[in-house]
Amino acid sequence: MCTTAPGGTAAVLDRVRAETGGAGADLVIECAGVPTAVAQGLTLAHRGGSYLVIGQYTDAADTLLNPHQIVYRQLDVVGSRAFTGAHLVEYVRLLPALAARFDLGRLVSSYPLDDHKVALAAVAEGSVMKAVLTNP
Repeated sequence: MCTTAPGGTAAVLDRVRAETGGAGADLVIECAGVPTAVAQGLTLAHRGGSYLVIGQYTDAADTLLNPHQIVYRQLDVVGSRAFTGAHLVEYVRLLPALAARFDLGRLVSSYPLDDHKVALAAVAEGSVMKAVLTNP
């Protein structure tokens, strides 16, 4: 679930509740890299659920969150910065299933190598999910 979905934060929460019969997700994975997404993710998990934070590779900014959400929901919160080679193999193995289920191309924005500053600015402002530099 993308935190930049049309309608904003409330729309994302409404959709998760609708998809889960009002309970919330068993597992929430924050992988957007947007600091505010961390707090939002806490509200998407059901009581006793798990929350994996992997999108915060850089120190983009501080963010406010309500620790009561962790305690009240009895969440298992795990952060991870890096993965092993075994994880990479599993991700590659899952790519065909992901590509069949999701339009992965919509997540990528291509920029000519000469426009690298524009691409970096777009990533920094959060207007694109993933910027890819291409060499014509």
